[in-house]
Amino acid sequence: MRTIAINQYGDADQFKEVEMEQPKINDNEVLVEIHAFSINPMDIAGRMGMLSAPFDTLWSFPLVLGWDFAGIIKEVGSQIHDFKLGDKVFGATASAHAANNGTYGEFVAVDTKELALIPDGLTFDEAAALPIGGMTAYYGMTHSLNLQSGQKILIQGGSGGVGLMAVQIAKAFGAYVATTASANHTEMLKKVGVDEVIDYHKVAPADILHDYDAVFDTVGDIDGGLKVLKSNGKLITIAGQPTEAQQHDQQKQAAFQFTNGTGQDLSALGKMVVDGKVKQVITTMPFSVESVIKAHKTIEGRHSTGKIVIHVKD
Repeated sequence: MRTIAINQYGDADQFKEVEMEQPKINDNEVLVEIHAFSINPMDIAGRMGMLSAPFDTLWSFPLVLGWDFAGIIKEVGSQIHDFKLGDKVFGATASAHAANNGTYGEFVAVDTKELALIPDGLTFDEAAALPIGGMTAYYGMTHSLNLQSGQKILIQGGSGGVGLMAVQIAKAFGAYVATTASANHTEMLKKVGVDEVIDYHKVAPADILHDYDAVFDTVGDIDGGLKVLKSNGKLITIAGQPTEAQQHDQQKQAAFQFTNGTGQDLSALGKMVVDGKVKQVITTMPFSVESVIKAHKTIEGRHSTGKIVIHVKD
């Protein structure tokens, strides 16, 4: 199968097209023919060799990166009963997948923990943009923060892949949503329902926001987020580890959230998109080495809005 892989850790120019054998499935897995995949910040960290165990013990070169995908099931393991041949599915691979089993290729073998059927009304490209970023945002709002209607939440970094999902999910749950972003993203964020957009280049959120119930941090500004919270508020970050002092700032709670979610979460999120409660902002590129290099450089330079999707086939 065609893959876009790296032969050593380094900058984005390391990507090459590499012909590899397609992965073999276990009894508890399905083989998916990939029609689209999306790029995540974790991909950049993986490319640079910044992911520690268990990644460094499983991976070898050539290495196929990537976690998010959408496609069609081509083979079903003997223990799988909830999915069948020909199903259109989307999801994410296991965090520490094998070196030849990333999603920057034509096939991927996955278990079904983070797999869901693509709902009618969602394209492969749209579905591929949802798994890791979307599930991270959905899990943050529903599980980590247990966000309720009428609460006030600050989402730091509202124009990124996770942040843009989080602001819309929070609005769908009936929260008052403030977010930080560059001035050029203000109009887009207002269109998706954000109540207050703060240009972080000009003002700190704590200068104008007070007594918030929750903060969802995607940029690593834990101290800034804590200043916005009321005394018993809660901050969840996906961008850093809170220090001991930050975890015990008055009665406030601060905790790190790794990517979490299930196929059920993914199904719920897909329905929100189809129902128009969440709108996606996607940049689509063709399946090529040049596209992957450009996508990595764009995300690494913090120039992306929403998600970048690589379209593999129709």
